[in-house]
Amino acid sequence: MKSLKGKSNRYSLALIILSLSAIFIISGIDKKKLAADEPSGSKTVMRALYIPNHKSRSLKYIKQLIEKGKPLGINMLVMDVHTYGSRKLRINSKVLEYLEEQEIYSTARIVCFQDGITRLPVSKRHMNSLYSLVEKSADAGFDEVQLDYIRFADGGAPYPLKKKYAFIESLLTQFKKIADAKKVRLSADLFGRIVYNHNDYIGQKVEVFAPYMDVIYPMLYPSHYTGDRQRMSAPGETVREGTMKGLKRVEGKNVAVQPYIQAFPYNIRYAKVKLDKYVQLQLKAVEETGARGWVAWNPNGNYSSVFSALSID
Repeated sequence: MKSLKGKSNRYSLALIILSLSAIFIISGIDKKKLAADEPSGSKTVMRALYIPNHKSRSLKYIKQLIEKGKPLGINMLVMDVHTYGSRKLRINSKVLEYLEEQEIYSTARIVCFQDGITRLPVSKRHMNSLYSLVEKSADAGFDEVQLDYIRFADGGAPYPLKKKYAFIESLLTQFKKIADAKKVRLSADLFGRIVYNHNDYIGQKVEVFAPYMDVIYPMLYPSHYTGDRQRMSAPGETVREGTMKGLKRVEGKNVAVQPYIQAFPYNIRYAKVKLDKYVQLQLKAVEETGARGWVAWNPNGNYSSVFSALSID
């Protein structure tokens, strides 16, 4: 580097600031510039892993995961903050402190209606427990709260779509008020088929969720398009198509799209590739779109396939 001798103090200070900025950009992510500020055109590609609750509380597991994943670009974790069937917050504050130190973006996943809403009204006790989870997750230090399973039962519920949409929108309005008050980003998961369907009987609709969300996560697992051999045999193209459909539906809105991709072996035989290649085809396809990034899902928190996929040339 050339000597700064003879330059003005102002010029020297500018160079120092630029150097420090470059170091910061390389070493971590600027959380203030994510999600709402840079929706679908974000320059920071979010490479995330889903973590089930029992593993999200293990500092040893999280450290091992980040030590392996961070050099490969993993910069985000989506962590269950309660166990199955419970709405009691169960987190490890030391895990969140560690993720903050490592500049890993943390998202709290809350399952709202595991089997879908079957009848209205929903009890106040149930809703208050969900609102409390959002508040407590924000207070714990998560960067984002992700709502999953806001939907009616997949087998059908005896209400017209208009009523389902209105009820879901009333929930989203309240969740948004809490998130804004707590200054935490708010997001939601949608079934993969929702980016294709405009009026699905479970009550999920991109246009209903978008006004209240910073990020929408369509679950685009290729294996779940059962009966469609073409989609199951082409994981990259299937995920790319779903991602583009989602981006099109939120065009002009201040909301990002970040699909879930499949990191488990169910139905991958149709693609005739090993799991690591199957994952690689998906993540590569997503990163070639305007999506914010992706979240890899493995129900057991085993991401050896993802690490291998990220290492493939």
